[in-house]
Amino acid sequence: MPTLTLLSVYNARKGMYAAQLARARVEMERFKEDLVVRFGKETADAVKMQVKWTEDMIFGRVEVPRLTQEGYAAVETLKTLDEKRTAVVRKVRTPNCWFRESIEPISVLETVGLSWKEVEEKYVEDGRLSLPGVLRLLSVLRTTPQVMPSDAQAYEWAAAGLSPCHLPHEWRRVLRNRLRRLVVLLRTAAELEEDVRYGR
Repeated sequence: MPTLTLLSVYNARKGMYAAQLARARVEMERFKEDLVVRFGKETADAVKMQVKWTEDMIFGRVEVPRLTQEGYAAVETLKTLDEKRTAVVRKVRTPNCWFRESIEPISVLETVGLSWKEVEEKYVEDGRLSLPGVLRLLSVLRTTPQVMPSDAQAYEWAAAGLSPCHLPHEWRRVLRNRLRRLVVLLRTAAELEEDVRYGR
């Protein structure tokens, strides 16, 4: 999962929201600890499991434990606390400083005829996408039309559980948004004349 971070902007935003994020995390951790006291470890684990549904749970490959009404209420509370924490994380990880992509079933770079492997080989050194690499990649993204997957391919991915999007237009929207976010990050790096941290 390639992750690009423009450290100067990211660190500034992280500092702005550090206290808010710490409060959200502490509130969530305290609630999780309280779950164990109220329900016991096994039920507390079942509550936590149901907050983040996995592909195995969705497709019935893992049994989802049944809960009492009070247990399902705890699931909803934990979801709310997780959403609160995630909302603060999103304030830090804005498009001008942070980009992450799951490359399955197709990456945003593949829609413009590139791959993350090519980017790593040509432009990444010591965990950094250099400024010349930023400029070259930005040029490619701005001048190459995005080629979207066919309807049949998008439906095939959805049926195979490879994509969170079940309709071709949803998947195309995801790819357009990924491209927009990546361009914003690279454009900001170019304006600041700064390398981008690159990780997997």
